[in-house]
Amino acid sequence: MPFETLRFFARLQKLSLFPRATTFNLRLQRLIRASLGDLALKILSSLVSRGFRPHLSSINAVLHLFSLLRNPAASESLLSYMPALSLRPDLFSFNSLIHAYCRAGDLACASRVIPRVLSLGLCPDTITFNTIIAALCHHGLRLPSLCFLGAMRKYCNPNVITYSTLIDMFCKMGDVDAAHKVFVDMRFEEGVLPNAVTFTCLIDGFCKKGRLDDALRLYERMMEMRMSPNVFTFNALVDGVCKQGLMERAEEVFDEMRERGVKPNAVVYTSMMDGYFKMGDLDAAMRYFKEMQGRGLLLDVKGYGVVISGFCSNGQLDRALEVKLEMKRRCIVPDKVILTILMYAYFRVGDVKKGLCLYDEMIESRMDADAVTVSVIMDGLCKNGLVNEAKEFLLRAKHANEVSHTILLDGLCKFGDLNKAEKVFCEMSEVGIMLDKFGYTSYIARLCREGKVMEAFLLKNSMLQKGVDPDLLTFSTLIWGLAERGLMAEAIQVFDDMVQKGIAPDSVVYEILARGYLKQNDTTALSGLQEDMEKRGLIKKVES
Repeated sequence: MPFETLRFFARLQKLSLFPRATTFNLRLQRLIRASLGDLALKILSSLVSRGFRPHLSSINAVLHLFSLLRNPAASESLLSYMPALSLRPDLFSFNSLIHAYCRAGDLACASRVIPRVLSLGLCPDTITFNTIIAALCHHGLRLPSLCFLGAMRKYCNPNVITYSTLIDMFCKMGDVDAAHKVFVDMRFEEGVLPNAVTFTCLIDGFCKKGRLDDALRLYERMMEMRMSPNVFTFNALVDGVCKQGLMERAEEVFDEMRERGVKPNAVVYTSMMDGYFKMGDLDAAMRYFKEMQGRGLLLDVKGYGVVISGFCSNGQLDRALEVKLEMKRRCIVPDKVILTILMYAYFRVGDVKKGLCLYDEMIESRMDADAVTVSVIMDGLCKNGLVNEAKEFLLRAKHANEVSHTILLDGLCKFGDLNKAEKVFCEMSEVGIMLDKFGYTSYIARLCREGKVMEAFLLKNSMLQKGVDPDLLTFSTLIWGLAERGLMAEAIQVFDDMVQKGIAPDSVVYEILARGYLKQNDTTALSGLQEDMEKRGLIKKVES
């Protein structure tokens, strides 16, 4: 096609003819779509040098195409050439330039176009500002977006697109309260009515934050305003309800969707399957899977991930692998998430070899193992007693983080040498890796098992100094260490300290103390302990 266009212009030149405006626009657009924008400008220049005078609409058509191609440099070149054509750029010309800068990610240059517009006596319109505001929102630039909204009011009124864009940005940033404020302001202060897109953005935002009641209230208001919810509205609602585990309500929303003539898409079916998988109802999940296939809808990688994760989390690894084979038949490559889920499933059943084979598959597919994958492999190796292999893997891993190191420390504490655990702990401290309460508790437990209770208490103090608060498991571990050594008075002191910190003891703590008192034949203390347990409702009071 580009060659035909070139031949066309060559023939015109040979015949000393000029193209009609519509023909010229069409031919030039073909060159630009073929990424031959520079050549298009050269042809334009050649025609002009021979006396051709294009219409402003032709130049604007080319500027629009340059904006779609994210080529502001070419747009600027063409604008600078317009005076030679006896043409003056209009607002459409500058809006296309702004669009080109925004699509190229150069928001500073985009904003500097507005003074140029004003200098020519032109007035920026809603398209001008909406283009810049949309780009700022896309990059999550909250304050500049609001500043441009203020500037916009000097020249034109914001419209529903302006407000919907801002609402969508706030929702994606997780600030649904700010999004809702914009929603209220647009209606009651500016008098701009929301549309289905506006409602859908906010409904989706509320659903993602778990504020289902707010989302459903908005949906009801949408119905009161006689607006038709679209497939995206129902996508948000179904997903939000499913994530709350309210599958009966999800069924109602799904049925309402069909009653309104909105056809469920793959996203809605995936949400329903995910909800039922998480509830452990595999039959219901597969019912939706089969219905989806019956309608000719195909899963994407994310959808396959939901099905594979659902089977794995319900102990159905074989069925998950069948789904992976189906992906292969459809020439869909499993992503990092799917391979990591399957690795975890293999490690959980003790098949380390097959789990590591999936890691090899990931590397062969040129996927970089992220921190989550590294942690899953570390956890799989350590829980299967392969602590040394885990340490070697950690040394090679590019994206190891605090979790990965904590897993190694936990593995060494449970299966390895205490000296090696201490060495890893020191190495972590030296490079500034902070242990979480899980890591500290694991290390404290190992020290207690080794009878090093004093060192365990020093570690607990270090934990507090670094701002990590011990939890019930930490205190239970220390109480166990003291009780095992017969230090019941000290164990009770730790118990009292725990209660004073607002941590409620459970039956496990009482069981540890009870065993300690039994070893010492201290029936009086044991009786008092039993009364305390009865008061806390951990055991039923025995009627005499």
